[in-house]
Amino acid sequence: MGKKSASKDRGYMTATEWRTEGGGYKDRTEGMPLRRLPFNCCAISFLPFDDPVATDDGTVMDIMHAVPYVQKHHKHPVTGALLELKDLTKLTFHKNADGEYECPVLNKTFTDSTHIVAVKTSGNVFCYQAIDELCVKPKFWRDLLTDEKFTRKDLITIQDPMNLTGRILDTFEHVKRGHEIPPGGTGDDDGYGLPAAAPTNINASAMSADVRRVLAQLGSGGNKAQAERELAAAKQRADADAHQAKHPKKTPPSEGGAGAGEGVGGQRAPGDKSHLLRGPSPLSHPLDNVRFRPGSHTWNTDGEEAFDAGAEMEARQRKEEMTERFKTFGNHVRVRTRVNDMRTTGAGSTSFTSTVMGGPSTQNTRVEEIVYRNPKKKGYVRLHTTHGDLNVELHCDVAPRTCENFLTLCAAGYYDGVAFHRSIKNFMIQGGDPGGTGRGGQCIWGEKFKDELTHLAHTGRGVLSMANSGPNTNGSQFFVMYKSARHLDGKHSVFGNVVGGMETLAKMERVPTDPGDVPRERVAITGATVFTNPYKEMAEEEDCLEEEERGKEEREAKARTQAMNPGQWWSNPAGEAAKDD
Repeated sequence: MGKKSASKDRGYMTATEWRTEGGGYKDRTEGMPLRRLPFNCCAISFLPFDDPVATDDGTVMDIMHAVPYVQKHHKHPVTGALLELKDLTKLTFHKNADGEYECPVLNKTFTDSTHIVAVKTSGNVFCYQAIDELCVKPKFWRDLLTDEKFTRKDLITIQDPMNLTGRILDTFEHVKRGHEIPPGGTGDDDGYGLPAAAPTNINASAMSADVRRVLAQLGSGGNKAQAERELAAAKQRADADAHQAKHPKKTPPSEGGAGAGEGVGGQRAPGDKSHLLRGPSPLSHPLDNVRFRPGSHTWNTDGEEAFDAGAEMEARQRKEEMTERFKTFGNHVRVRTRVNDMRTTGAGSTSFTSTVMGGPSTQNTRVEEIVYRNPKKKGYVRLHTTHGDLNVELHCDVAPRTCENFLTLCAAGYYDGVAFHRSIKNFMIQGGDPGGTGRGGQCIWGEKFKDELTHLAHTGRGVLSMANSGPNTNGSQFFVMYKSARHLDGKHSVFGNVVGGMETLAKMERVPTDPGDVPRERVAITGATVFTNPYKEMAEEEDCLEEEERGKEEREAKARTQAMNPGQWWSNPAGEAAKDD
């Protein structure tokens, strides 16, 4: 029986023992694997979506399956509640270079364990961490990409790893009731409850694969385009009805159909906010980009990338002018040298072993080294722009060469009239190229200078960093960060940050840009004011020290001369006293 057998032996079975080991009731679902819908799959087809739409409770579906299902059943495919097309929100997911979905703000890759939310007013999808830190806590209720206003009620939870409600496949309404969506059909119905595409004069059987691919991208009459039109029309009708209910006498009721998105004179109705109902943009004339300037050798028909002899001549003249200005601007620009008493040029030994030396050298000369100034203070500059002033603090004690280059360029007027040629919202704005192409610019020492990669990081709004085309290719171009970008650390030299004028930086960020990220409105530097230049102060201190050393040497030389002629005072005391005075 063993030790303490009386306390272990029982004359009965517990309910758990009877259920698990005896002949009691066993739940058939116990031990079955949990079937969970991934965040990137449609709630109807269970396949990865291409054009996602979402309901207010966070159920994501592909528009190809959501629109016909709602039109046919008028129910939510997961909960079974009533659902209309106007209740669907079109989502915009962002992908990284590897094709994975990520947060466009934190660049965090989405997984099944990521808390994902969407903003209903814009449709942009973010991770909850970005919305919580940048919108909820600071009470900044604007979209982080489009700057549209929203409220807390406009946040749609796409996935919450701590709450799987609505993600279990066996609980879906259309799974319980066996609702199936046929893959296709014939006749007037395309199999999804939608009318078939309008007939065309294109022979589909004679089209090549490339033509089919182009037509598929254009969306001319396919199921996807039809679903997008149905969803846009439903949204437009809902907006028009809401506007009519709010202003019954001011706005006439809009009618559905093909003209639902048009207003007076072919314009869109006041309640229309869908980009799907906009008309095509007017095509530009083929000769709009043709340029001809005096000095070019022929007609320039290659757009902005073509060679322009006139602009090239102007850039060359400006470069020569600024080079001469750098040479004559201030004492601190001139390079000082000093003799290193511990090193020699090695000319004496080289002359005996080299076959290219002109003749033997009998002495070694000392090496002359360039003396760089490394201040321990910060520099301060105010950049005057077309949208306001930016007060900049320069880390001269951390990146001395980069700050010296920037301070000298500002003081010499190099940036006066230079435009910012590149602006990317939520990233940065770049300038410093007098040509405005992003491929020009020069430093005060010549063409390029080396990187200064320090502990300074691209963290926070307003960070100043040097633009380059590779390692050690810094010139005059720089950029100002709109937000943190740690992936640039170790590649670009950080040398300062904006300490005043953040409202000016916000105005610059709101300027619209073209597809090439060029601001449509001119954003330029009109001038620069240097408040603190540590390099100039060091140069002035060096001049004072040199002057003192020169005076000291003269006094010592005079004293030695007098010591060598002790009887001179006795022969002419009046004249020597006058010299001393």
